[in-house]
Amino acid sequence: MVLGTEFHPHSNTPSLFQLQEEFGQCATATMAPDPHPWCPFIKEGDYLFAEIALQAGLNVLQINGLLSLISLIVQGKANNLTFAVYAHLLWEWALDLLSNPLLAPHFIWDAQRVFQHNGHEYERFYSEPWTGDRWWDIQLVVEICPLNIRNGERFGGGCVIGWLPIVPESAKEEGKTSYTNYKHIIWHEAFLCIIDRLAELSKLGYKYECYDKITWQLFPLILILSADYEEQCMMSLIRGTKSKCPCPACLVPLEDLSQLAKSFPTCTIRQAKEALAIYQEKKSASELILKALRLWLVVNVFWKVENSEPEEAVSFDCLHALHDGLFGHHLLEELKILLSKLLCKLAAFPSWQGLAHFNGILHQTFYTALNILTNDVSREGYQLLWMLHSYLELDSLIGLDMHTDKTLELIEGAVAEHLKMDWNFPKVHLWKHVMQDIQNKGAARNYSTRPNEKMHGSLKDAYQDCSNGKDVAVQVLHVDHHHLAMKLIRNQVDAEANHTQQDCDDDDIDSRGDEDVLMSFSKHVKLGSLQSPKSIQLIIHDHASQQEFQGFHQKFTQFVNQCLPIYLNCDQNSWKNISFAETFQEHAYLKVNYESRMDWRQATDYLWCNPSFHGKPCYDTVLFQLSHSEIAFARLVFMFSCNIPDFSTYQFALIHPYTANINAAHSSFNNAFRLMCIKACPHTVSIFIH
Repeated sequence: MVLGTEFHPHSNTPSLFQLQEEFGQCATATMAPDPHPWCPFIKEGDYLFAEIALQAGLNVLQINGLLSLISLIVQGKANNLTFAVYAHLLWEWALDLLSNPLLAPHFIWDAQRVFQHNGHEYERFYSEPWTGDRWWDIQLVVEICPLNIRNGERFGGGCVIGWLPIVPESAKEEGKTSYTNYKHIIWHEAFLCIIDRLAELSKLGYKYECYDKITWQLFPLILILSADYEEQCMMSLIRGTKSKCPCPACLVPLEDLSQLAKSFPTCTIRQAKEALAIYQEKKSASELILKALRLWLVVNVFWKVENSEPEEAVSFDCLHALHDGLFGHHLLEELKILLSKLLCKLAAFPSWQGLAHFNGILHQTFYTALNILTNDVSREGYQLLWMLHSYLELDSLIGLDMHTDKTLELIEGAVAEHLKMDWNFPKVHLWKHVMQDIQNKGAARNYSTRPNEKMHGSLKDAYQDCSNGKDVAVQVLHVDHHHLAMKLIRNQVDAEANHTQQDCDDDDIDSRGDEDVLMSFSKHVKLGSLQSPKSIQLIIHDHASQQEFQGFHQKFTQFVNQCLPIYLNCDQNSWKNISFAETFQEHAYLKVNYESRMDWRQATDYLWCNPSFHGKPCYDTVLFQLSHSEIAFARLVFMFSCNIPDFSTYQFALIHPYTANINAAHSSFNNAFRLMCIKACPHTVSIFIH
């Protein structure tokens, strides 16, 4: 597959064509190890002490007491902790990122249009913000890192840059236009303190020399506002659900929120400024205009930053519009009512790498309900099942990390096909804008609020452990910055330690005794978590109660003689007899690197075949090549490596295939819901694979 990148004309960069394995690779110059990764602390011991003190939530008196105790123990004076504390504003934080040699090679400076050749033609796709139309249209020199860095917890990840004041509630004033305007003014004036320098620099620019000694003329802008609906209303200064046009992005009338096939105009900054100008001359006339534009009588702070229109910056948020919105507050509540009437229980959902280990209803809803909410048991439940099916299809499409014109057409078709009910509330209407957001700003994960919401945990810990409950904003903000600084230093210390360890591994890879760390590698597969070696006879004895191990010896002998030569593409001259005393090395862990079908990059899966994984059995399900043209599902039963006479040492797995035939009635049901249903073969029909 060939991928093409078209750079913005102002970048003076010729188009780039790359093979699939080359796409997205960043050539980063090798840097010498940092001899002092614990800076700005003078000594590593100072940093370790401060890290422990923060983790324990020690106050000043406790820290001083501990230092005094240490001083008595060593019969000397302890070194003082000396380090500078800086309160970073948004622009200062951005410049810090630009100066970081670990991050700077990942910055993207020019808009790009990226394409993949599908065998017939080049098809454009959208992923990161710089692949969208909004950046291309502006083409100001802005800096941004790839999303896996921006949303990560290491260098370049998000941090708390401000704490906005909360206007005290007043029962007497609540609901009055003047008091509502007052609260909006306070919020926007407070936010100006955070972005104050951006307003000036967005017009004049800022010359800055990055770590690579290249000087750039920087023009900051606000491309994306990631927020829930209520926060978006505050940012765009619209009147929310009580107005005649409650959408932050367009002027859709309240009664037409469910009409997703229709398009409505966007309120522009020019219109809003003209309405405020009219207010200065005649208040009564402007009030009608402001209501028509669904705006409050307040100057928007984002107007001060060039190319930062709030109506274009506010973005669709899957967390609040879908998972905690349409599903969490509507579909889930209906499902609870139906299941309570049926008096049934849902089985626990199996654990999986990257999947939250909850036994609750959220992660089981649709698939476990398929066998419960049938049409003959509950007509209402069956209709709800169809709604859940439509919701999951749309949610899956919107949540893709990379989009093409084809996936956008699927989203548009799914919205038009499924959302025909009279759902007149804003969070449903926001689905209307997701396609435009993807085309303008890349995939939906670029503006997800999940990373922001995740930071609430650290703020809560700071409040509970390191504050006195008074003047919370100042204390918690400072503590959070301390924790962030400690986390970054810890990452740097660990990175240097891992770098040193990797050098040792490369120099003396065969001398390591840590088998769980050093795993054998064959193509894209790594086996790990070594167990005690066992003979075939002992394996059969230990698994006598498991039907999958019936005929274990005979099956493996037949596999080695009939199937392995085909795998290895070699001739088998004589039948090989495998002794019962042959020793197998069992593995409980499998790491698989594979090419993602979503973004064509390398992804990794972690699979377990372990009788006691975190206190319970874990035998994961896999896809395997059943034949030259057929892929099938199976459950891992036993993984091992062994030496085959006249061959070499190879890695194998005993699996329980899910290839049994499904009756016609069940097949018809699954075809209606566009599902692929699989059925396990009898346990005795286990097979070996290479």
